[in-house]
Amino acid sequence: MNSSKYKFALVAAMAALALNASADQGKGGMSDMGGMKMDNMGNQSTKTTKRTFGDNEAEVKAVDKAKKSITLNHGPIKSKTVEMPPMTMAFTVSDTAMLSNVKAGDKVKFTIENVDNAPMVTSLTVQK
Repeated sequence: MNSSKYKFALVAAMAALALNASADQGKGGMSDMGGMKMDNMGNQSTKTTKRTFGDNEAEVKAVDKAKKSITLNHGPIKSKTVEMPPMTMAFTVSDTAMLSNVKAGDKVKFTIENVDNAPMVTSLTVQK
């Protein structure tokens, strides 16, 4: 009879540990998804805002026509091939002509894509 009580206590303790471990795994489950894209997941609210490509906004910090680059202080970037958090960064542009009408301090909308494993500005519009 004593043996049965010990077996029961052991099984109960193991079950409690398993439940505790399972609960610990669930605590950070949705907060740290390792950069996964979550765009088409279910449970979306009825009021969603969809960004279209080219809706990325930034302030121009520098323009370097010789290096074919523009330094942007941008918000979150989302395109077909690039996702980035807000930061200030220099980007190559696909066409130097985009840099002819832009200067430091301008507010711009832009599109960025991954070209040869590097983010490249493929369209740029100065906001009035």
